Amino acid sequence: MTRRTNRIKEVILKRSTFIIFLILILGAFGLLRIVTTHKDIDDVANIDLPIIEILTQIETNQLEQAIAFERAIRYAEEMSPGNNVALQGFAMADSTFRYLAELVDIDLLEAEHEVAEALKQTNQEAQRIKLKGLLLSITKLESDHTSYENHALEVMDLLEEGRLEEAVFASERVEHEEDQFNKQVEGVLMRHEMFTEALVKIVEQEEVLSMKWIVTLTLLFIILSLLAVYTFSYKIWRPLEDIRTGAEKIGGGNLNARIHLSSNSITSDIVESFNTMADRLSYSQKEIDQFIHFSYSTADDLKAPITNLGSLLDMLGKDNMNASNFKAILNNARKTNQQLIKTVNSLIEVNKVREELSSENERLEMDEVLKEVVAGSVSQIKNAHATIKKDFSECSDIFYPKSQLKMIFKHLLSNSLAYRDPEKSLQVKIKSKKINGHTTIIFKDNGLGFDSIKHKDEIFRPYTRLHSHVDGSGLGLYIIKMIIDYHRGGIRVESEPRKGATFALRLD
Repeated sequence: MTRRTNRIKEVILKRSTFIIFLILILGAFGLLRIVTTHKDIDDVANIDLPIIEILTQIETNQLEQAIAFERAIRYAEEMSPGNNVALQGFAMADSTFRYLAELVDIDLLEAEHEVAEALKQTNQEAQRIKLKGLLLSITKLESDHTSYENHALEVMDLLEEGRLEEAVFASERVEHEEDQFNKQVEGVLMRHEMFTEALVKIVEQEEVLSMKWIVTLTLLFIILSLLAVYTFSYKIWRPLEDIRTGAEKIGGGNLNARIHLSSNSITSDIVESFNTMADRLSYSQKEIDQFIHFSYSTADDLKAPITNLGSLLDMLGKDNMNASNFKAILNNARKTNQQLIKTVNSLIEVNKVREELSSENERLEMDEVLKEVVAGSVSQIKNAHATIKKDFSECSDIFYPKSQLKMIFKHLLSNSLAYRDPEKSLQVKIKSKKINGHTTIIFKDNGLGFDSIKHKDEIFRPYTRLHSHVDGSGLGLYIIKMIIDYHRGGIRVESEPRKGATFALRLD
């Protein structure tokens, strides 16, 4: 094991050294780029500044154009044959709008020309991608502005004709197009300005800091890299040693051995897998112990009827047997046979559940699963005059094997029906909750109950029946606990004689 551990450390150190070597190469390349990109950034800035100026002019003229449009509508609302001020104001706003619309068209064409020329001059791929995107944006702006301008002029014509209501209605679309166009212009300008400002900032930082910090950063990077190698190696090696120690403890029979690390450890996945394996081993050992106990209990439960059946068969073999005794013995043999069949069927059910424990989880609506269980017990529920109240509002679904969830509901409901109080109507309440992130079912009835403190462990053992007047298998709660334990859940029971029972089952 020591040789393997040394091998692991050696591999980690080699790989860490290789990674650091690559990082140093990348760092040197980055430093070289700081020196060589200064000229390229200057070229980009020379291209971007004229474009920003044109886009700013477009934005300004468009805003003034929008103001002129709004003034035209306001003056049109006040126009009357004798109101010369409103007539003159409308004419001025209309003229201003048309003039500014032409300026925006000219600016858009100029911006398109500038970008096309910049595309011819630049050799940088990143700059070319950005300029191509900008060219497409300007082309769309031209199309959108033409649409906006045409619709705005239609409104102007309606206002001039005195069709105010139609113009106001149509102006809503124009205002929407105006808003969208302004947002597009602002977005294009903002993206372009951000790109240019970032480049200018880089130039300033490079001019002041680049050469000054090259040596300092290189030395610091080397020191940090060596420290990272040591830290990384230790963080890997220490947990592996803990895993080796834990494996030796488990191999020595201590199935409770676990490894505890912080959740942000770089080996947390490995440690978690180890602890999961240990949990499964512990659970498997527990299952083996339970199965041995179950086998002894089953053998003990089968011994009495088999012995009884043998005695009855011996009695049937006697020569002096009369018809009356023969019939009585035969009836007893049939009852014994039924008891054997019941025990064998229970054993088959337990083995079936055990085989299906590893079934795939599926998304289940708990209300639908309960309905299926209730549908199979309709007659018993009616005979018991039982009322079932359910509330799955807090947690309506769960990822769980369907057969196992049905089995849990089935045996809980069967117990409530079997151990109901004959002096009152049976009431069953079922509620689901999320407690600390775990799905929990609260199953409560008002049946005969029992002393849960006295019998808290006994009730989950196979073939346990606390009430002798009930003809049951005594395996229901045993099966439920087997399912819950497999899924690492838990069961809490609260009950008192004649006060019913409450089962809280944490399913996951």
